[in-house]
Amino acid sequence: MEDIPTIDETDKKSIAGRLLSQDKQPTMAGALEAAKERGVRLYPVSFNVLLDDLAEKTGNPRMRGLVRMHNTMAVALSLGLLGVPPEPMLEAIGKVFEKNARAAGVVKQTAEHAYSHAVAKFDYAATLPPVEKQPRIILANGFHGTALGKIACGCRLQAYYPITPATDESFYLESNAVFDVVDSRPGSIAVVQTEDELSAIGVAAGGSLTGVRSSVATSGPGLCLMVEILGWAAISETPLVITDYQRSGPSSGIATKHGQDDLVFSISAGHGDLAKIVYASGTIGESFYDTGNCFNYADIFQVPVIHLMDRFLVTSVTTCKRFEPRLVRIKRGKMPDSVGKDYRRFEITEDGISPRSRLGLDDGIFWTTGTESNEAGHLDENPAMRMKMMHKRMSRLGLILKGIPEKEQVTSFGVREYTVVSWGSAKGPIIDAIKMLKRDGIDIGFVQIKLLHPFPADLVTSLLKDARVIIDVEANYSAQLASVLKQNTGMDFDYHILKYNGRAMTCTEVYGALKKVVRNEAEQREILTYDT
Repeated sequence: MEDIPTIDETDKKSIAGRLLSQDKQPTMAGALEAAKERGVRLYPVSFNVLLDDLAEKTGNPRMRGLVRMHNTMAVALSLGLLGVPPEPMLEAIGKVFEKNARAAGVVKQTAEHAYSHAVAKFDYAATLPPVEKQPRIILANGFHGTALGKIACGCRLQAYYPITPATDESFYLESNAVFDVVDSRPGSIAVVQTEDELSAIGVAAGGSLTGVRSSVATSGPGLCLMVEILGWAAISETPLVITDYQRSGPSSGIATKHGQDDLVFSISAGHGDLAKIVYASGTIGESFYDTGNCFNYADIFQVPVIHLMDRFLVTSVTTCKRFEPRLVRIKRGKMPDSVGKDYRRFEITEDGISPRSRLGLDDGIFWTTGTESNEAGHLDENPAMRMKMMHKRMSRLGLILKGIPEKEQVTSFGVREYTVVSWGSAKGPIIDAIKMLKRDGIDIGFVQIKLLHPFPADLVTSLLKDARVIIDVEANYSAQLASVLKQNTGMDFDYHILKYNGRAMTCTEVYGALKKVVRNEAEQREILTYDT
């Protein structure tokens, strides 16, 4: 294992120990031998020999040792072994290299050679039958949902300071900054890399003051550094969307690994009492439409919105239904095209939402500050005015619960005697685990909470009233959703299924843990380690 740089030192020692305990050498050969004894069928191939053969066959000596072809060969060999027709692969190569016919020809030659080698040499008992291609299905990375959602919902300014795993979204927006909006009308988004996180959220807040839908993308450590401007956005009633791609903490934690660590911090971030929204997506498909909703919430209620994603989602590659921009509705809230000379930006209104002018709008002059102010925006520390402004801003929490449709707050997949309650990317493994349990004759319910602050206490309490055993599933140490649920409803979870080793949950792990709960064999805290 020592000569394999992609395996970290801890795993090398663990694998070596397991191999030595089986009287195997701690090498790749030893690992393959152990796998063979467990029933794994091995099909050895030398990529370099295949490339040498292809160089001789084509008379092109440059093919020898062309390591950049290894990935293509691996795919082609796998498809040939499984008896999958090669046409879709060759079609995909043609599309990838459609602007370079010569490169396309070389890659196709390599793929066909490897495919033919597998078909001729290997005999595999099973085959994968062809699957009919479904219409409007796409292959998407995790950050595609939020990035394309921002474009579709009218976000035209994104600021960021590079941080794993959030940077991929900003890079993607930079690479696709110019686009068609409607009827080939060009549009664009400005993507600004700043010198630090505080500057990034400051740029986004400044953009929002001009009326531009603005956002910032970050991860947990970056969000910590943005809290000062988060509070400023709250007191100045400036709409702002922060996309937080969570990872393991605290501090830098495990920078490249997964975690759902930022829930409690996101809810409590900011000194003093302030109104904001914390919202979580569970899948890549959801994140596209949720992004549009988050911008609508920010504009309508004039509050900052923290949109929780995570490392598992951002690095996942999945097939999903094609994102439909026509289904994204843009709602700007109280944002008039013109205001009178007596305009007051922080006017105390019946519904608690003040009309929002934009910098540069005729007669829409207003003052804005990070200190308490009166209706015109001037600093005002009068006790009566302070109370009026606090009541106005904090009343947004009630307005949010009334204004956001229940189906956007919580998604119920049915409540049963045993019911899982969770949030974020644990959704996928939970749903798959529930399907697996159903085949065993075990029926378990699932409630996904998307609006986490303000917490929809009455709705969640009503949904869970018939559940006898409530099970928490999430990827952090302290069961953060459990504390949020208890604080808002007084309800306790009966069991916690937790994973916090930096790796994403799998359906088999959740399946095993839920089965133990139903059989009354589980600890109150079931800790998932590795899916072995």
